[in-house]
Amino acid sequence: MGVSAHQRVLIFLILLGVLFSQNTKALAWTVSPVRFEVKAEKGKEYTLTFSVLNESQLYQKRFEIQTDDWVIDKENNFLRKAFNKNLEIKYSATSWIRVSPQQFVLPPGQSKSVRFTIAVPSNLDGDGEYKTGIFVGEKNIEKPPKGEKIVHIKQDTYIGVIVYVKIGEEKPEIILKDFKVSTKPQEKNLHKVTIYPVYESHGNVHSRGQISVKMEPLSAIGPNLPAPDAFNAGELVVLRGTEVAYPIDIPVLLPANSEWKFVVTSDFGNKTPNLVGTKKYKIPLHP
Repeated sequence: MGVSAHQRVLIFLILLGVLFSQNTKALAWTVSPVRFEVKAEKGKEYTLTFSVLNESQLYQKRFEIQTDDWVIDKENNFLRKAFNKNLEIKYSATSWIRVSPQQFVLPPGQSKSVRFTIAVPSNLDGDGEYKTGIFVGEKNIEKPPKGEKIVHIKQDTYIGVIVYVKIGEEKPEIILKDFKVSTKPQEKNLHKVTIYPVYESHGNVHSRGQISVKMEPLSAIGPNLPAPDAFNAGELVVLRGTEVAYPIDIPVLLPANSEWKFVVTSDFGNKTPNLVGTKKYKIPLHP
């Protein structure tokens, strides 16, 4: 398993390392915190820290730190510049960051504080938000003690620390641009349904919202189908100046030829009114 260029944002963790043994043991480590939002001024420096913890009680771990640009694309995939060379990056703060130390070894059960300094240029044009990522990578898996039967897969594991730097006046503005639906036939004339509310940022900072969905049948749906209810669809991040189609799988299969009303509510906090989108949709008889 290599580094995938198409992975969804999930607290911005990229897990690519696996260890197999007779007991299927995993060597765990964590980073905290994984997000910084820094209110800054042009021409000034800011120093912050995060910690890396080796949770293994048996093995030391070797780490290397990289700074890198990243985006969330229109399909809600988290992509790093290092693995996607053609990415167009706007509002990057990567060149502003210095990290220390950049390489270190952690004994079992130990933690390490990592410092990074943000040097904000004095000649920035306009206000708004800039971003970067600090990616902590486990570079190797140590050899097992002599006599222990264990199979290792040597791969890199990365955990991303996301850094937003906000300069001057913040102007959050986001719209619900579109509402799409797709279906995929399953067994017994039922369909898997995925809805895609499409959001677009017109502001100068990112927007982070909680998404909920309510669904209502507009036709008879049969006695064997559980009555649907409102459900939480997770957290959405829309970066400055971008558009995202946020995929939401409906948690029950829906019968062909049934008709529904889907209502998506997006709560982006006190600075932005809730966005509500409604879509009526009839499940097709055939794909």
